[in-house]
Amino acid sequence: MPHRQPLSFASSLLATACLATFLAACQTPTAPPVSTPAVRVPASMPAGCAKPAWPLDAKRHGAQGRVTLHFTVEADGKVSKAAVIRSSGYPALDEAARDALASCVFQPETLDGKPVASKVIMPYQWINE
Repeated sequence: MPHRQPLSFASSLLATACLATFLAACQTPTAPPVSTPAVRVPASMPAGCAKPAWPLDAKRHGAQGRVTLHFTVEADGKVSKAAVIRSSGYPALDEAARDALASCVFQPETLDGKPVASKVIMPYQWINE
């Protein structure tokens, strides 16, 4: 029967380190966590937002047209930075639409359930009946 010599502490430590390195190399790599896409819900205007009042002179003169507004709906739902990006052709109608918009409060856009500011483009059609 062959004679075995006891392992020294250094040999034992080396064998353990080799075994740990070998086992680490054999492990199945874990996939990186999958991130879920952000859920974005756009801003919306509540039904309670009042229509712009007709400027009297414009209505009397038969003015009508479509004005397009660009503005920011802040995280609190208030409107800021409203600007006319396409005129109706009647400055009084454009100004009335922009002024009425300033008093509206929107349901703000949400990103993963948290309200965030967003840019909005909205047309308004003036029809003189």
